[in-house]
Amino acid sequence: MPRRRRTGRHLDVAEEDFQEPRRQKRHYRNLDPDTKGLSLRHRNHFSLRSHQGFSFGHHIRRQPVARKWRTLRKRITATIACISTGFVGFVVGVYAGEVPRIQYQVIDPQHYIIQGNIYLFIGLAISTFFFWPLPLLHGRKPYTLAALALALPLQFPQAVLVSAVRVPSESSFRRGLLAARFFSGMALGFANINFITTLFDLFGASLQSSNPHQELVFIDDVRRQGGGMGIWLGIWSWCFIGSIALGFLAGAGIIAHLNPDWGFYLTVIVGACILILNILAPETRRSPYRRSFTEFIDGEEKIQRRIARGEVKLHLEADGPKWWGEEIWAGIRLNVKMIFQAGFFVLASYLGWTYAQIVLVIVLLGSLLSRDYTMRPQYVGAGVMAVGIGALLAVPLSKAGWFSRDRTKGPRTDSMTFERQVTWTSHMVRRIIFMLVLPLAGLAYTLSSPGSSVHWIAPIMFAGLIGFLSNLGIAECIGIIMETYDTSDLQPGANSRHRLASMASNVKRRRTNYSSFPRVTSGVFVAQTLGFLLAAGATGVGGVMTRTLSAQKATAITAGILLFITILLTIVLFRFKRVQVIPNHTFGTRKNSRKASQWNVEEDEYWKPVVIGNPSGKMRRMSILELGKLSRWTEIRKLNHLIREKSRET
Repeated sequence: MPRRRRTGRHLDVAEEDFQEPRRQKRHYRNLDPDTKGLSLRHRNHFSLRSHQGFSFGHHIRRQPVARKWRTLRKRITATIACISTGFVGFVVGVYAGEVPRIQYQVIDPQHYIIQGNIYLFIGLAISTFFFWPLPLLHGRKPYTLAALALALPLQFPQAVLVSAVRVPSESSFRRGLLAARFFSGMALGFANINFITTLFDLFGASLQSSNPHQELVFIDDVRRQGGGMGIWLGIWSWCFIGSIALGFLAGAGIIAHLNPDWGFYLTVIVGACILILNILAPETRRSPYRRSFTEFIDGEEKIQRRIARGEVKLHLEADGPKWWGEEIWAGIRLNVKMIFQAGFFVLASYLGWTYAQIVLVIVLLGSLLSRDYTMRPQYVGAGVMAVGIGALLAVPLSKAGWFSRDRTKGPRTDSMTFERQVTWTSHMVRRIIFMLVLPLAGLAYTLSSPGSSVHWIAPIMFAGLIGFLSNLGIAECIGIIMETYDTSDLQPGANSRHRLASMASNVKRRRTNYSSFPRVTSGVFVAQTLGFLLAAGATGVGGVMTRTLSAQKATAITAGILLFITILLTIVLFRFKRVQVIPNHTFGTRKNSRKASQWNVEEDEYWKPVVIGNPSGKMRRMSILELGKLSRWTEIRKLNHLIREKSRET
């Protein structure tokens, strides 16, 4: 274990309790009158026996991490995070519902106005992909409040530009509207990166239920800290996609009787309420304890200095960033590493295309009800709301229960979860069933939307089915990312089942200075980025395809692409290969073992392998997704020295 030492005149504190020297001195000034004589200036040793009543715990109080909060406080914070997530979809939906009236207001025969949401999605993608590590440096609340405070004033220029009829020759109005839309997306992106990660801070990035499907229950498992996501995953998924239909309902209702500028004023009112809620919400990641450094002596008797901030760079390297740009660059590197895993890329593409299909179905269903069935705008919005209602019905199924991760009777050993027999209770079978039904529901919606020859209730019902299955698909994809890339129990000092000798030298020095889930967070935001980009393409290309081919053919093409991605995802999730995850010498030492010489690893009689759960065998069936370079099973194989030294270094 690294030995700590006192630097200068500051106290020797635990590594997880780093504080700035200024904060420490402030604590000394605020001591009781009988302890004001305490000083470390020009002293190597100080006795506290003469200072009665002095207590470090009394004078330096720490608030517990968010995963240890009271249940009511966690639920209130999670509710605010989900409502804030819904605000982003609400902004998208309001504009989509008002586009027909805005085109008449600005006189836009070239259909430039429909590009407003395209620029909004591009702005969301840029902020989400590049800047998600910043809240780990400075806290989540400053970025959330600043993003919402900047997004609200950007609605006023858009409202002014659509408040009156404009001359077609004046293109500056259209350019101003699109520019404000892009910067609104950029601002909302900085808020978006804090919503689902707030749920991670509260409940952890784990799907550990009472009887998890992949391994046995261990009370001391670090992944169980926080209680697990449970039904909050389904609630967040509805806020992510169902709020678009709710916003469309509001926008279509406004243009039925009011000027379209009221849609932007409504956005300001709702955004102001959400801003107040976020001001009142507690901060899940406080920043004062991540802005100092420490010096320690590693196993090689070398003095090392580590900056106690920058969790993403600390995940990739031994030292933290010197400035915020290095943390952003570390996040980009981690994103690229995640993308270049074949299994994860297919999973992220499926999640992104599901989001894009929801956006396209909402737009095309509104166009179908308006043109072919000549419905009034308020009834068009009510018909589109079927997508949100269908997604809402899927929320209870995200809880560990009948159609999800819980088991009525848990397995006796971990190896029983990989048996060859397949039953309807198999988690993989149920995933494949509803993932295959989703593109089939898209094809059914295509067949039911030829026009007025079919009753209008048919496309509405199938659109609701698409919303139902899309919510299940998005929630399940996020769950797969969490259970595949959550390595919190494998970090140095976090798991008592293995020792530091099991790890590479560059990993030993990290000492778990971070509390986030870098791989899970990166995977979620990469998938969201793909979803925003594909939604931008679906918004732009969907309008062109509708005018040239028809809405029915555009939906058919989208469902066909989703069916192809679903087949690829089924292949990626199928466990086809038996891989050794526990070494042959598990219950002994590695001394004089042939395995050590085979992998050219230095023999160590104190080395202890990593054993997860209660396995009855040393082989596991794995899928392409689980064989990725950053998956938790690959990490376990690295710790168990079952991957060559060259691979471990990379």
